[in-house]
Amino acid sequence: MKGNRKALETKRKNIRPPYRVWEEDGKVILELEMPGVKKDDLEIRIENNELEIIGKRPVSETKGEYLVKERREGDFYRVFTLDNTIDQEKIEAELANGVLTLQLALKESEKPKLIKVKTA
Repeated sequence: MKGNRKALETKRKNIRPPYRVWEEDGKVILELEMPGVKKDDLEIRIENNELEIIGKRPVSETKGEYLVKERREGDFYRVFTLDNTIDQEKIEAELANGVLTLQLALKESEKPKLIKVKTA
């Protein structure tokens, strides 16, 4: 994201999948790590300029006793506040290889404009 513009802002605490955000080709891309999560275990919705991602990370079964366990399991909830640069009608989501990728299109008025230089 350019400058100090915040197209996305996260809030609320719970199990929170790690994420990263960047801007490319007139879109803000949001990626969240979702190992083991299936499409049917996810709900994504927008309400009052908030993008909500709700789901369940499956509990790993083991026959032994954990010595170390950094991965959190169970229900998760992540909320991102959308600013007015995002076109809420043009958001796409894809889940592949344990990564949820959302493409949030910028409104046309927010995309960079190319100015052609004329010669005299």
